[in-house]
Amino acid sequence: MSNKEAVHRLLGLLNAYKRTIIIIVGCLLVSTGLNLCVPLISRRIMDDGFIGGDKSLLIKLVLLSMVIYSVNGLIDIVKEKKRVDISAGIQYFLSEQSFTHLMKLKISYFSNTNYAEILNHISMDTGKMASVADNSVFFVVTQAFSMAGGIIGLFIIDYRMTLLVLAFIPVKCFVMRYFAKRQKAIMDDFIVTNQSYARWFGNTVGGVKEVKLFNIFSNKHQEFVDGQKKIIEKQKKMNMLSQWNIITDTFMVQILSTALYIIGANLVFDLQLSVGSVFAFITYSAYVTGPISAILNIGYLLSGIIPSTKRYYAFMELEEENSSQQMAISPQFGDIELRDVSFAYEDGKTVLDSISVTFPKGSKTAIIGRNGSGKTTIINLLTRMYEPGKGRILLNGADIAEMPLQAYRDMVSIVSQQIYLFNDTIRNNICLYKQVDDSTVMSACEDSGLGEFIAEVSLDHVVGQNGSLLSGGQKQKIAMARALIHDKPIVIFDEATSNTDVYSEQQINGLLHTRLRDKTVLVITHKREILSEVDQIIVLQEGRVTNAGRYDELVGTSEELRTMMEKTEQDEIG
Repeated sequence: MSNKEAVHRLLGLLNAYKRTIIIIVGCLLVSTGLNLCVPLISRRIMDDGFIGGDKSLLIKLVLLSMVIYSVNGLIDIVKEKKRVDISAGIQYFLSEQSFTHLMKLKISYFSNTNYAEILNHISMDTGKMASVADNSVFFVVTQAFSMAGGIIGLFIIDYRMTLLVLAFIPVKCFVMRYFAKRQKAIMDDFIVTNQSYARWFGNTVGGVKEVKLFNIFSNKHQEFVDGQKKIIEKQKKMNMLSQWNIITDTFMVQILSTALYIIGANLVFDLQLSVGSVFAFITYSAYVTGPISAILNIGYLLSGIIPSTKRYYAFMELEEENSSQQMAISPQFGDIELRDVSFAYEDGKTVLDSISVTFPKGSKTAIIGRNGSGKTTIINLLTRMYEPGKGRILLNGADIAEMPLQAYRDMVSIVSQQIYLFNDTIRNNICLYKQVDDSTVMSACEDSGLGEFIAEVSLDHVVGQNGSLLSGGQKQKIAMARALIHDKPIVIFDEATSNTDVYSEQQINGLLHTRLRDKTVLVITHKREILSEVDQIIVLQEGRVTNAGRYDELVGTSEELRTMMEKTEQDEIG
């Protein structure tokens, strides 16, 4: 995205507030007009009031000035109220839009980006972009009006000194442009540095247990120091550049004011100008030269906004899951078939190679294989977290890719070893916003082996961040209860019994013949008790199906199955 396109899209955020902006601009016009009257009033106060000795006129003019300032104050309150409404509206719009998009992104995005980095990017970018409605931006509009009125006022008082002021403008423009370019370069560098630090921070916090266990705090602390030093160094450069910008601007204005005082004094001594006119002229010159900084500083301001705008819209253009609800095929419970399915992750390494397998409606299937054989990839494809690179996945004879995503996922429950629990109550983690009475929830808890724990703590027990206050077995039992409550026709167990005790495992096995009797169940496991209960076992090796059949058919012929059985026995002995 070019800078021009970024600015265009940034200003496009203001389109929804045209009427409010018209009110603000109207306030600015009135305020500017009143301010332009002040130097002329001050000239009369000086010439006719103090020097002319007209006390009555002086009092009237001073009171008039006070009225003007009061009216301007009220106008500023109205203007600021409207401006704050715009800024808050844009901030909400960007935040809501980015959150909605984030929730719809393909799961691969989250594999490459940690949560701290995501939060940092979104909060920084939306905050920067919302500043397009900051007071400084509308201040530029005010200053543009002020500059035009100031030039008129200068010519009214004296055209000769006006030429000096106009000659000063290009000089100041050149200097201010230099600072704007420097600011943009430093800001671009700062964003890259901050992005790198946010990625490191999220990665470090995510591995805090390893930091403690392996005593690598000192190493991580040094990385923190190095990262913070880089960020602080960029911030110092930006702050110092801003200070140099202010000092240079003040110095240049002071040079102009000195020249105007000297020239104006000569004109007063030659009786060509009054004292009040000189002071009014200098006030008008500030109206003309002051806005130069503000107008050119819009580039200075945009230099901090444009990089965030580019990154925000690059984020918004990331591919979402195909969540259209307009697809013609409605999912119907039936056989699940993987037909010649292949898949590779971004590194290009093939994980599944021409897999063809059928899971009959209502059947119970176990999938076994060593790590990396493709078991979890099949689950990710069945839940449509990923799309096959080749081949099709059919449900009741229809391609699941042609079904509305939400409607399809309403057909599938998953009980995973890596279940995520929200920092909420057990009840809410089981129900997930589904309205269910407590007796039904308790029934699911009993069937999942969670009943005894619920009797100790209650359904209102808060589980902590990702279930940090629970054991691994308790988390998996909640996952099971969740699947039972949502009662979907297809249930997937992804190593779901790895953390459960023997009693709970037997209870879960019993569900295959009771509450899950009519459902299609897929189980990734190496537990002998489950393998002997299922209708078929699919053996995977290096992304291919090497064997398939019932337990009693495979136990004497499948090396993979024997290996898994041996592992189970070793685990039990351990």
